[in-house]
Amino acid sequence: MSSTKSGSHTSDLADRIRDSAREDIRLFGILGLRVTRVAKRAHCSVTQIYRHFEDRDGLLAEVLAQIFEEIATSNIESTLAALTSKSSLTIEDVVDILPMPSKVTEREESLLRSQILAVATVNPDLRDRLAAIAQRIYPRWVEACEIVEGRLPPGQSFDRRVVFMVLMNSNLFYNSLLDDKGVTDDEYRNFMIEVFSLRNAFTEQP
Repeated sequence: MSSTKSGSHTSDLADRIRDSAREDIRLFGILGLRVTRVAKRAHCSVTQIYRHFEDRDGLLAEVLAQIFEEIATSNIESTLAALTSKSSLTIEDVVDILPMPSKVTEREESLLRSQILAVATVNPDLRDRLAAIAQRIYPRWVEACEIVEGRLPPGQSFDRRVVFMVLMNSNLFYNSLLDDKGVTDDEYRNFMIEVFSLRNAFTEQP
């Protein structure tokens, strides 16, 4: 077998292992992933998996980082699409793009993202991969802020610190655990409008 064919075969096997691991996560969750099941579905041995990914943590790091990047990319691209679809924007328009507390448990990617971040606290390789992804996507969020700032009506300003200090560090899933003690959609929406507009309130004071 030529080296080209050998390399292609190796790549195909790695892809099958990744796909199998993703399917296992979909069916059984991150904690439920079993390497023996992954191997059986990928038509290979556990030894072959460890040859490619070193161990279970290594496999998880690569697969979860891949999933995380897909979610993060989808979020920023949908946000940019929503912003650029309007020639002008208000703070209310911006807030309406945000996910509301009542919907977070209906979004599978939100729950999976939270789980991936939790795994990253005990998986250094995964943490490093997520850090690289976050830093690659960061400029796209800066771009989103610039679009908002450029399309607000005269006299209105937008405090981009809310995006990077509040939204990027919030976890709406925790709110869902509080049941009737949690923040409602209306409360959240009104609060975010006020927070985004704080700079306007300060500049309007005599």
